Amino acid sequence: MITLDLQHTDYHTLLQSFAAQLNCAYEDNVLQLPAHVGEGFFKLVELPNGLQALLSDITYNTDVTFRRTKSEIYYCVLYFNDSALSEPLQFERNGKWHVDKSIRRSGISLVSSTSDMSFTMKAKTKARTINLLLPELWINSNLNRYNELHLLMRFNQQQNSISYPEPFDAQNRILFDEVFETEESNPMQQMIVKNRIMLLLEQFLSKVHRKMEENPDAGPRKIKPADLSKLMEIEAILVQDFGQPPPTIVTLAGFSKMSVSKLKSTFKKVYGTGIYEYYQKNRMLKARALLLTGKYNVKEVGTQLGYTNLSNFSLAFKKEFGLLPSEV
Repeated sequence: MITLDLQHTDYHTLLQSFAAQLNCAYEDNVLQLPAHVGEGFFKLVELPNGLQALLSDITYNTDVTFRRTKSEIYYCVLYFNDSALSEPLQFERNGKWHVDKSIRRSGISLVSSTSDMSFTMKAKTKARTINLLLPELWINSNLNRYNELHLLMRFNQQQNSISYPEPFDAQNRILFDEVFETEESNPMQQMIVKNRIMLLLEQFLSKVHRKMEENPDAGPRKIKPADLSKLMEIEAILVQDFGQPPPTIVTLAGFSKMSVSKLKSTFKKVYGTGIYEYYQKNRMLKARALLLTGKYNVKEVGTQLGYTNLSNFSLAFKKEFGLLPSEV
């Protein structure tokens, strides 16, 4: 078991601390993990207006606990996370322990420095994360006209999103994937990565503001944690391979241990759309992303996404975006 402290409010200093604790190199804003800890990296990304993001793409070879104690310096940390868990995830907040028994955790969590927190990534867990550090000064300077600091604090208290993360939606998913899948050989790679991270932040803040303004006295989400966990696993299944038809709703209902009607209504409540509509929207977003790379023609993209009839692909694309794939 390895324990890493998260006390620093500067990710450059934090990664220097990690490198010292793990006895490994930290160069050019990247820390490559030693083999006994895991396969992968932590990477610092400097963002506009003094913000920092910490990216990680890791398969853990041993148990690693991340721990942070509450601080008098106020800041928020926004976690975008997609993890395939090898064992139930155990995490602690202000002395209370929770266990997430899901095998897939894909969502957004917001925590503040006013609470203690720790969680353990078990060996064989595969995790990709984007951590955004939001200092109080940045929040007040950039978002004060919306009173966002107060809204973030209320959202954090009500949602307890470290225990019950806000699931990815279709836009979150495509932006998150592009951060990790844009090749370094792309001359615009750094610009794309920074742009996608800032869009993730903008979308989250807009959603928080809308939720808290529309229903300021709303309590925690009324969906059972076990059901929410299953929904996140189903969402991951839907987007993992567009080259294959999605499972039937009956199959997904059996997997989730919900009735078909409950699965359909609960999925729509959480993701804002039906199951197949969600699959198709992500499929088209993936198509657009592939076309924008300039590496594939329309036929190649359609084939990758499981279309045997390119006319059907073109019609579906135009329905989603208002233009043909050849016009991208």
